[in-house]
Amino acid sequence: MDPISFVFSAYVDAVQNIVHKKMTDSFGTEVKAVVIDYQAVSIPFQYQMWRVKDKTVCLPYQSDLSRYSHCTLTAKRLFAELCTQLSKKPSAHWRHTKIKDMYCNAAVTYQPTIARVSEASAMDKAEKAKAECNLAIAAALGSRDPAVIIERNRVCGD
Repeated sequence: MDPISFVFSAYVDAVQNIVHKKMTDSFGTEVKAVVIDYQAVSIPFQYQMWRVKDKTVCLPYQSDLSRYSHCTLTAKRLFAELCTQLSKKPSAHWRHTKIKDMYCNAAVTYQPTIARVSEASAMDKAEKAKAECNLAIAAALGSRDPAVIIERNRVCGD
């Protein structure tokens, strides 16, 4: 390839990459991952097309319901705070408007997971009897042993 063609090809590639980057940025077609530390909680989430993907908010914490709930509740407050702060400082730049709209939309639409963990209440006699009956029924379902069926009938009162 001659030097002029090589330089022209490199120029065309550079212009094409700049245009492509500008288009994907403005439309937000690529999935972006973000982690924001807020109130001593790291809040990870993804967004695409300038909308927070609700199912990705706090996803790494999902195996621990208590931490997940705390993270999602904090994320809801974060989105509201970012919306408020970005609304107070308007800017004509398109990116500011897109980000503000994204966080304001998330502040309104995002539904956190609310979990309260407490000790189980003691079962009353009726609940215990029902639980024992259910266990006896489950044992009898896969058995043809007359002793198991008699026990089911005794526990369930059949």
